[in-house]
Amino acid sequence: MDWSDVGNWIKDNAGNGAELVGSLLTGNVPGAIAAGVSMVSGVTGTTNPSKALEKLKADPKLIIELERVKNERAAEVNRHIEAVTNAELEDNQKEHETTSRVIVEGQRVAEGWLEKNTRPLMAWCSLFFTFWYLGYSLTKSAEVSEIGLIVASGGYFAWMGLRTLDKKTAAKLNNDVNK
Repeated sequence: MDWSDVGNWIKDNAGNGAELVGSLLTGNVPGAIAAGVSMVSGVTGTTNPSKALEKLKADPKLIIELERVKNERAAEVNRHIEAVTNAELEDNQKEHETTSRVIVEGQRVAEGWLEKNTRPLMAWCSLFFTFWYLGYSLTKSAEVSEIGLIVASGGYFAWMGLRTLDKKTAAKLNNDVNK
């Protein structure tokens, strides 16, 4: 058992005030976790997460005391919650940037004709199939399935959409650097 288990229990069982302390314990910023541990340890009288959780489960008054301690340290709690949230948002942004960069760099460093043109060729085939499916459905007076259109055109819009966004972003970055 570790402090994140204690934090999850507090988030699930405490009111809105003490729930923030649980959020500190389940975050990924060491300073925030330490702040949450110090508050829970101060209220329960132990630094052992298992014993602290047992005491919190056994005595509901400790949750009220935890809320009181949280209110006394409200500015510190808010600063740590902000740090945890900011770290999560930055992590998500870096993950997105890495995915984009891998796609663009993979296409840029491709060596052979087949390697460079396979994905764009699949995208164009997807677009042509989408038009064929739409035309076929309309000429046969059949119902056009939106799901079918989405699946058929997905490859085209995924590839061309990403390429367009990458080009716009690169152009904007070049303009910002040249200013």
